[in-house]
Amino acid sequence: QIDIYIDFERGFKFAGGKTHDTVERSWQHLNFFQHRCFLHARVPRVKTAEGRTETVRVPWARPGSGFTLMFEAYSMLLIESEMPVSKAADIMDVYPQRLWNLFSHWIEKAHKAADHSGVELLGIDETSSKKGHSYVTVAVDMEDRKVLYAVPGKGAETIDKIAEHLENKGCKREQIKKTCIDMSPAFISGILHNFKSASVTFDRFHVVKFIN
Repeated sequence: QIDIYIDFERGFKFAGGKTHDTVERSWQHLNFFQHRCFLHARVPRVKTAEGRTETVRVPWARPGSGFTLMFEAYSMLLIESEMPVSKAADIMDVYPQRLWNLFSHWIEKAHKAADHSGVELLGIDETSSKKGHSYVTVAVDMEDRKVLYAVPGKGAETIDKIAEHLENKGCKREQIKKTCIDMSPAFISGILHNFKSASVTFDRFHVVKFIN
């Protein structure tokens, strides 16, 4: 194991104010060859002009994380490459739950920042989320080829939730010009109810399957 210690000169003044005290913190970093690597630092706490005591933010990690940003970025890259989280955790040498927490943080951050105001072509399909009759309905921007929203189930109510989500993210229902769905009566009903200005196209896969 490699341990790297980071410190600051005595008397150094940080932008937030005068140093009040320090706290010991550690972060797991990317491995060096086959060796695990950790960064350790005395992180200063400063007194602000308003009299509050605040911990200085370090540039190599986000607040509250036990990993460096580079560690988190590489972990997300593995997951983005469709590697199971348990397998990614083995490679990164951490418990899977810690990667799930990391994954959830960045997904939630991206979810909150999402802007769907330019969506006009909407694709909707269901897929099984696990063994048995457990489904999730996925809405996709057909032009940008990206997932917009996913909701459990495959009934007409899933289209209601997708429409509500799009409106919350800046996409009015009437701006959806075209939709692509399978021939599910529930989906057809949901589209006609929520996206009255949109044309409906049945996707080729399901049409060919039906004809065959």
